[in-house]
Amino acid sequence: MKKLRIFPLLVLAMVCCLCIGAAAADLSRYQLIAYVTDANGQVSSLTDDDPTTAWSKNTDSDVDLTLALHGTSVGEIWIRNGYAYTQNWYSHYDRPAVIKVTVYYQANRYTESYDTFRYRLTDAYKPNTVNASWNSGYQRLLLPQRYTGVTRIELTIEDTILGYGHTGATISDIIVTTGSHATATPRSYATATPKPHVVTITPTPGPDTGDDDDLVTYLTPIPGGYDDDDRGDDDYVDYITPRPTATPYVAVITPKPTATPTSKPIEYPSAGGVVATLTKRVATRSGPGTRFDEPGSFFGAGDQVKVFSKVYDDYNNVYWYQIEFQYKGEWYRAYTSESYLNINPNLIPDEPAIYDPLDTQRVLKKTYVYFGPGKQYKVFTASVLHPDSKCDIYAIEDGWALVEYTDYGSPKDPQPQRRGWVPLDVLYDNN
Repeated sequence: MKKLRIFPLLVLAMVCCLCIGAAAADLSRYQLIAYVTDANGQVSSLTDDDPTTAWSKNTDSDVDLTLALHGTSVGEIWIRNGYAYTQNWYSHYDRPAVIKVTVYYQANRYTESYDTFRYRLTDAYKPNTVNASWNSGYQRLLLPQRYTGVTRIELTIEDTILGYGHTGATISDIIVTTGSHATATPRSYATATPKPHVVTITPTPGPDTGDDDDLVTYLTPIPGGYDDDDRGDDDYVDYITPRPTATPYVAVITPKPTATPTSKPIEYPSAGGVVATLTKRVATRSGPGTRFDEPGSFFGAGDQVKVFSKVYDDYNNVYWYQIEFQYKGEWYRAYTSESYLNINPNLIPDEPAIYDPLDTQRVLKKTYVYFGPGKQYKVFTASVLHPDSKCDIYAIEDGWALVEYTDYGSPKDPQPQRRGWVPLDVLYDNN
């Protein structure tokens, strides 16, 4: 009987060892978070280390999240920024951009103190991290020193990167480790998540001396730095390199040329946009989705078009890009999926969501619809908006509106959904 009792214990011990071996290499530095709470109560999804679950901010409060600890030692906070389940989920949800971190710790047997820092997070789905073990989208918030006796950590989201779904700022998981504090000799590897870009130390509560020197700013010195003005500040650097935020839809983007052109460039009707190369013969739609009609397929791999905007299609799980091109002497704007273009999506501004127009208005008089914002573009053959017909507005450019409507004059069944351009002065608000 004794052997039968011991055997299950041995099996359990072996399983535990295997689980520990399969975990992160720095598991010895992992510190247990007792629980995490927000304004609505406990949030268990933030401590399950599972990218398929997430917490989203849905209330306005001074403190968004509170991490309760057991008086442990903390040198790093790891945050899986955004909804890290897939790239598309990450892009759909808002992501924290700047987080204020307040660390509460036992200064001595009777006194609790606290320090406050701010961090700017990198807007990347799966950023490179300082340790290969943490390779699933975590970003590292390195504290300027290792704190002992930490009882709680408060996180406040002060700035947000908007996703196309406009949901509350989202975090998938949080982990704290003992880590290594920032010393005068930085570690040899790069830190994916930057050091604090604004670091303000809040002094231990006590008598007011009236001296501003109670506030200290910490930055990490670089060995072998230089100082050309004797102030000492040239020896310090800010490690922050945030990715650029999305440019407004109407903005003009002029990328640097990649090579000197050997022939006269194409003179596009519109001043904005980014020139991109096609990866294959491009198929187009009049709007961002398969429910829109098809103007046709054009050109082939290696040809160039101009790209103006992008919008995510939840139904087809794909980005659609609005492109401009000339075909048989006539200018077009139409939409094509991301698979046809060789382009950096971060250069392309976002349109309003597919079912979220800027406005809905009616047509004053019989109006022809054009493929672009001007009469230099091809007109839609036999496509007319009749007086008092309703249309949704998705963009405005140079006195023209990009409208979405149903072509009730079409003989097709069902009648096609279409996007095209009309002059602003033919539209009115009937509300």
